[in-house]
Amino acid sequence: MLDDADFIIFVHSKILRKMKKTFLILSCLLAINMLNAQPWFDIGLKGGIGTSMMYNKQIFDNQEVVHKFKPGYAFGAKLGFNFIQEHQITFDVMRSQFSQAFTYRPEGWSASKDAVREFTIDGVDLLLMYRTNRNGTYFEIGPQWSTFSKVKYSDEGGDFISPTAPEDLVNSSSFGITAGFGGYIFGTDNFGVATGLRFNYMISDLASATGKDKNFPIFTSRDANPTHNLSVMFVIEVNYDFGYLVSPKCGTRGKLFV
Repeated sequence: MLDDADFIIFVHSKILRKMKKTFLILSCLLAINMLNAQPWFDIGLKGGIGTSMMYNKQIFDNQEVVHKFKPGYAFGAKLGFNFIQEHQITFDVMRSQFSQAFTYRPEGWSASKDAVREFTIDGVDLLLMYRTNRNGTYFEIGPQWSTFSKVKYSDEGGDFISPTAPEDLVNSSSFGITAGFGGYIFGTDNFGVATGLRFNYMISDLASATGKDKNFPIFTSRDANPTHNLSVMFVIEVNYDFGYLVSPKCGTRGKLFV
């Protein structure tokens, strides 16, 4: 008879053997699928327009400050590697700009209209995305790394940053996550146009140590909550398939309309 400890060890060993067998079977099936697949590369141009918000809980809870949504844009190129028709890894390089405005009433402000403080930040975004394609639609998700090169600042309520340069208010780079979905609208066997929506959340704090000392972006204390940029964008991309690693077979990528 097995005691409890021996029985547990016996069960664990049985489970491990079954898991190894299952993993081996799945690995073989994946290898066979890859051999029968037709991996290829694609390149594309893409651009988008949308809006964003600098989210900071301390500012969000301040009833004297109102966020004003401003337009933003991005444009760039992508390189994709398609394992099979349904699965793809893409690398995007995008030039982007986003803005945020706040309305508020500075101390001693006598005008009937609130003052406006606005920031516009230019940068370069690098995205490594996993994309799944099915029935003419796609879903994508992956990390984003951004560098910021230029910051514009204006404030009707006065200058709160001099002599600090606007670029010193933000960290030079930021890390986040991006997800999106959309559909392939029209095209041919190796050319297509797709549109969709992308959502981005920057995990890193946008405000630098200098920016926190200057209460960036507005009415924050030195030990304030981090400032995260959130954005949503309508994107359009034009893709061209090339570099088939095996001879292409019959079949086309699904499309929503044409």
